[in-house]
Amino acid sequence: MAGTGSPFYRGKMKAYLAMKADMVQHREVIREVAASVDGSWVYYVMLILAAVIALLGLLLNSVAVVIGAMLISPLMGPIISSSLSFTIGDLALVRRTFRTLGTSIALTLAVSALITLLSPLKEPTAEILSRVRPNILDLFIAALSGVAGAVALCTKRNYLITSTGVAVATAVIPPLSVAGYGLGTWQPMLALGGFLLFFTNFVAIILSSDIVFFILGFRTSHVEAPQHSHRTRLVVITTVLTLISVPLVYTLSSDVTRIKNEKRIGRVLKSRLDRELASRLTGYRFRQEGKGVLVMASVNTVRFVAKPAQREIEKELAQGLGRPVRLELEQVIVASESQLKDVTAKGGAAQPGKESPAELVAKMRPLVVRVEQELAAALVPFEVSHTAVAFSGDGGGLLVNAMLARDYGVSDDERLLLSRQLQQALGVPVRVEIRVTPMLPPIVFAGDGSLTPESKNKLEVLRHLPEGPSAFRFVVAGPKESGGRLRFLGRYLAQQLAVPAQAVTTATSRGRGGAVTLRVVRYDNVR
Repeated sequence: MAGTGSPFYRGKMKAYLAMKADMVQHREVIREVAASVDGSWVYYVMLILAAVIALLGLLLNSVAVVIGAMLISPLMGPIISSSLSFTIGDLALVRRTFRTLGTSIALTLAVSALITLLSPLKEPTAEILSRVRPNILDLFIAALSGVAGAVALCTKRNYLITSTGVAVATAVIPPLSVAGYGLGTWQPMLALGGFLLFFTNFVAIILSSDIVFFILGFRTSHVEAPQHSHRTRLVVITTVLTLISVPLVYTLSSDVTRIKNEKRIGRVLKSRLDRELASRLTGYRFRQEGKGVLVMASVNTVRFVAKPAQREIEKELAQGLGRPVRLELEQVIVASESQLKDVTAKGGAAQPGKESPAELVAKMRPLVVRVEQELAAALVPFEVSHTAVAFSGDGGGLLVNAMLARDYGVSDDERLLLSRQLQQALGVPVRVEIRVTPMLPPIVFAGDGSLTPESKNKLEVLRHLPEGPSAFRFVVAGPKESGGRLRFLGRYLAQQLAVPAQAVTTATSRGRGGAVTLRVVRYDNVR
């Protein structure tokens, strides 16, 4: 019975699709598409406006502005038209659509790069960084949107509303603006990532809508004078498929591998470091380091995790990942409630005596040293200096002032956490006030344009940034005539210190003279 049911349902499905195909006005759709393939001046004006609005929205980190650019972008028209021309085998129409697409892409990139050069805002925002690495979900979204666009075009039902939704869902104009931004700021990896997202959306729309057109009955018979055989069309489509498959397969493979590795690393770290009343894993990150993997983890613990135990964790991680692993463990010493009660009780039992100012200063010096050590351990690798400790006259505890060599400020949450850590360590209420100063001194170059040994030593601190360099943005700045040194410093950061190339931003000033500086800022502090 199952054997006879399958052909029956297949026949029913074919009959249903044939009925729906007969409802489509094939030649009318083809004439409409062919008439709108060659871009008019209105098309290019709308395209330029969409590119500029998208870029400004990206620079301002405004989702609403970016969506507005998607709504007015006319780029979906030529993309759907190219898919239909492939389906019916009209390679003359294919050449026209791709000529329009090529001009549109080049114009969008040029306009975006030019606006970026003229704009005072050049720092990458979260909206920009979210569009530099497409994944398989982007491919699925674009494919489903292509299906919706093709069906709406053929049936003429809710076409205006549907095409607007397709434009927002696939978002073909913002990635091109990101690519233009990358060219304008001379960040080729950022430009490549944005263009790869556009190319992913572009190909997924073509393939999915091509299938829809074929199902709805579009054939070579609808072309009055077909110029190429089915084999020629097959070769063209196969070539395009082969070209686009390489980056998509690589992206999918690397994403799947990263997710699996993240789960393996998390499982090992939690099994080793999540111990009741002893330690608790608070976070971890990992990245490629040569042929191995660098794992950076932070843990709250009542006692330091010994080196032999860390080596055991590295060994287990290496077995799970199949590659050498280096573990950087950031340990924050905490105290249990019972320990705090003991410290408070002992401190409360002590009776103050009458002491001279000199004796008080002598006793305060070890306290200041300890406070600075606690702050340095909590804020590693950033240098803490000029620490001062004062007593509150109203019994409010200690007031700690310190200078932190870091290029972004201390948030209220971070200040609260530091206060609590010092309170646990000292057993008294603590209020913390921290001022920031530049993390690195001006970068000094030798006569041949290379870095001096002193500058190289100063830059080594970047290897120990919490959560790794990928969590930070690196701003290389200097006078316009120092362009060669700025580029050299950017290459040194990427090649010698494993800083992602897309995380490096170069900024030049118009005036002459001045030093080359490097600022290191967390992405979540970008505004």
